[in-house]
Amino acid sequence: MNADVKDIVEKSLKKAQEHDKSRNVGKAYAYYTAVAELCPSKRKQIENEFTNVLCEWGMQLAFQNRHQDVLLCYQRSLDIFPTNARMLCNFAAHLLKNDNPEKAIVYLKRALKIEPTFLPAERNLQNAYSMVVDRWHFPMLNDKIRNSAFERAIRKFVAKGYNIVLDVGAGTGLLSLYAKDAGAEKVYACEYSLVMAKIAKKVFECNNAPNIKLIPKLSSDLRIPDDISERIKLVVTETFDAGLFGELIVPSMIDVHLNLLDYNQKGIIVPGSATLYIAGVECEHIRNRSSVIFSKIKDICSINFEHISVVSEDEFYDTENLENVCITYLTEPQELLKINFNNLLELQELNKDGVKAIMHAKCVCNGIMDGLVAWFKLHLDNEITIDSSYGKSCWQHAVFPSVPKVCNQKDIIVVTAKMLNGKLKCTYNTREKAYNNDKESVIAMTKEFITFLNDFEYIKLLSQMSDSYKDKNLPNVMDLSPFPIFGLLLLKNNKYCDNLYYVTDSSVLKSLILKVVNDNNMKGSLHFYSNFDQIPCKMDIILMHNFDIKGELKDWGQESYQEFFRDLLKPSGILLPQEVYFMGQLIYSEDLPKMVYVKDINLQNTSSDDSNSDKNSNQECAKNEICERYRIAKFINEYKIDQVFDLNSSLYMCHPLSDAQIMTQIVDGVQESAVTFRSIDMKNNESLPNALVCWYKVKLTNEYIYSTNRINSFMNHMAVIFEDDSQNVMPKAADIKIKIRQMNGLISVKVISN
Repeated sequence: MNADVKDIVEKSLKKAQEHDKSRNVGKAYAYYTAVAELCPSKRKQIENEFTNVLCEWGMQLAFQNRHQDVLLCYQRSLDIFPTNARMLCNFAAHLLKNDNPEKAIVYLKRALKIEPTFLPAERNLQNAYSMVVDRWHFPMLNDKIRNSAFERAIRKFVAKGYNIVLDVGAGTGLLSLYAKDAGAEKVYACEYSLVMAKIAKKVFECNNAPNIKLIPKLSSDLRIPDDISERIKLVVTETFDAGLFGELIVPSMIDVHLNLLDYNQKGIIVPGSATLYIAGVECEHIRNRSSVIFSKIKDICSINFEHISVVSEDEFYDTENLENVCITYLTEPQELLKINFNNLLELQELNKDGVKAIMHAKCVCNGIMDGLVAWFKLHLDNEITIDSSYGKSCWQHAVFPSVPKVCNQKDIIVVTAKMLNGKLKCTYNTREKAYNNDKESVIAMTKEFITFLNDFEYIKLLSQMSDSYKDKNLPNVMDLSPFPIFGLLLLKNNKYCDNLYYVTDSSVLKSLILKVVNDNNMKGSLHFYSNFDQIPCKMDIILMHNFDIKGELKDWGQESYQEFFRDLLKPSGILLPQEVYFMGQLIYSEDLPKMVYVKDINLQNTSSDDSNSDKNSNQECAKNEICERYRIAKFINEYKIDQVFDLNSSLYMCHPLSDAQIMTQIVDGVQESAVTFRSIDMKNNESLPNALVCWYKVKLTNEYIYSTNRINSFMNHMAVIFEDDSQNVMPKAADIKIKIRQMNGLISVKVISN
C-alpha cells in the first residue's frame, strides 16, 4: 500500500469512528466502506463496527422508505464480508419486510451454513417459509375427509367422460394427480404462486405424471390456445376459505365459464354448488377477542371508561376454531346463501356488490349475542358433500363479531349478507340495547389492544401493583403497554406523578387515551411521542411490554433490549417487569403436527375401491400400495417449521405428559442451558411426547407474578413440534433432556439424548 492510500485509509478510519460515536451512521458507513475496500487487511479489525453501523443505517434507510438504497448497501457490504452471518440475516430481514421471501431464504441458508446456531437466522427462515407457503396448506393436505371426497368425485366424473381436466389453484397438484390417476386424457394445472408451482412440478415428476401441464398463472390469465389447447370438460377447484368466498371463488369461476369451460360438451365445475349456513351465538371466547366492554373493568380498576366500547378493526370476518370452546347457539342454524357454480347467471348476480340475502332468525333462549358464526357445505356432486362444520375439518368457522347485545327468547334477529369486492360481509341488528349502554361510542382497534384489555386477571394485577406505588415519588412514568392502564392509574392516584409518557403513532389510540384522562379529571400531563429519541427526560418508572400477542417477545434478537430502557431511567428508577421466565410442558397432540408437516398417508382415499389391486391380496401390502400412491410430503415439507405461534386452547387438543417447569430466564445476550423433565409414566400413555408447549411467567415484582398460559391471556402461547428423530431419543420411562439456546430473548429448543 503506497503512502497516499495509507493516509486516506487512516483518515477514513478516524472519520468513521468519529461519526459512529456521534451516531451519524450514514457517514460512518461510507467511511468504513472506504477503509474496507482500500485496505482488505483491515477488514477483520473493523468487521464488528462495520456490521453495527450497516444494520443501523439500513434501519434508518428503511424508515425513510429508501428500500433500493438498503439493497445496494447490503449487496456492496456482502461483497466485502461474504461470510458475515449477521449481515446476511439482517439483509434477509429487509427482504422479508419488502415481501421477497424467496430471495431471503437464499441469504438465510447462507447464514446458517456459516453459523448453524445463529438463532435470528433460524427464526427468520421459519418466517420466510411461512410467507412463501401459506400454513393452511398443511392442515388442508392432512384433511383425509376432504381429500377422499375430492378423489371420489373426480373419479366419478372422469369415468363419465369428463376427461379434459383443469385444476384451478392447484397448489401441490393433489387434485391433478387424482384426475390423472382416474384416467383423464389431459390434465392442466394452474397455480399462481411460483413456489407452489415449483413444488407441484417436483410432485408431478415424482408421481410419474410429467404429462400434467403445469401453468404458473392465475386461471383468469389462461388463454386458448396459448396456455391450453382446448376448452375444458371438468374444472376442479378447492379455493375456499372459512367464509367460502374469501379467495374470490365467484369472479374466478365466472371467468372460467366465459373463457375456459366447454359448453358444447356440457363442461362442469366441481364442486357443483355450496351452501352457507349462519347462526347467532353467545361465546365468551369470541367476545374477548373481538370487543371490549369497559363496564366489566370497573370492578377491578378505578379508571372510568363510561360510554366507550371497542370492536375489532377487521372489515369482514375473523376465523376461529370453535370445536373446543364453550358456545351457545342463540338462534337455530339457517341456510343463508346457496350458490351454483355451474350457473353463470347466478354467479354474475352474486358477484355484484350489494345485499344478497336477508334472514330473520328467532332467538331460542336468553343470552348475550356476541356475533354470527358461519360455515358451509361443498356439494361436489349430488351425493358427495364436505361439511366445514365437522370438528376435524381443515376449515375453521367464519366469525362476524359485533358489540355484544342482550337478546331474549323469541327476539327476532335480522341478518343481512352483503358482497363487497367478491367477499362476504354479514351484519345483524335487533331492537334490543347494547350490552352495557346504547349511547356509547364505538371505536375500532387492533386485536392486540382488545385482547390486552380483556385480560381481566392481568388488569387486576396491574391495578393492585399501582396501589403499591401510590405513595412513591414517581414524577415521570412511562407505560409501553398496548393501553397504559398502569400509567393512567399512577397519573390518577399518585399525588407525586406529574407526567405520563406514551409512545404511539395511532391517532385513534391517542384520542381514546385523552378521553379517558379527561373523563377521569387526571391532573397530571400526558405526553405522546412517535419514537424514544424524542423523549426529553429520564423516567422514574418504566413498564415494558414487549410481548407479542402471537406468543413470543417483540424485538427478539435486539441486543441489550433491557439496557436500552435502563438508559431511559433515572439512576434510582424502576424497570418492570423485574424478570421474565420461559416455561415449558411436554405434551402429546394429534392436532399440532398436522399444522406443520404433511404425511402422505393422509392423501390417500383408503375407502375407495382400487380396480388395479387384487382384493384378495395381503392387507399389509395393500396398505403399503395406498401409502405410496401419492407422494407430496417430501416436497412441501421442505418448507415445514417446527415452532407454531398464536396458539390458544381452542385450536388443538393435547394430553399433558409432564409437569410445567421453568426452561430458562430471559436475559440479554447469548446463553445455553439444559432442563430435564422427569421420567414419563407410560403406563397410561401410549405415545411419547411430540411437542413442547411454551409460555412466559412474568415477574412484574416479587409480589405480582403473571403466567401467559391461561384462557383469555393477553398473549397466546407457542409450541415446539418435535421431529420424528427427536422422539427416537426419548426412551420410555426415562428422563427427557431439553437443550435451550437463547439469544436476546429468541429461544431454540431441542431434545437431546441421555
